[in-house]
Amino acid sequence: MKVLKYEEESVLIKDRNIKAWVDVWIENDDIICDWNQYIFILNDPTDESLKRWQDNSENFEAATDLAVKTLQDAGIIYQDENAKWHKNVK
Repeated sequence: MKVLKYEEESVLIKDRNIKAWVDVWIENDDIICDWNQYIFILNDPTDESLKRWQDNSENFEAATDLAVKTLQDAGIIYQDENAKWHKNVK
């Protein structure tokens, strides 16, 4: 699994032939992550594959960990000494 690109609140993850965006935001000093795509065309083989991949909790954990680390490394988000999450203000 690797990062293809990132934006302020989203990271594009690639795992083999799957590409998926992970949204990451701060809410009440906590970090929230979710898949960007949650509506699928179920007769589309690409969407079916993505849905199956996203439904795997191990993929979610690995992708969100990578997304959070990417945004931390880029200096977009950080966690303070009290374990509260913050977004850097430009």
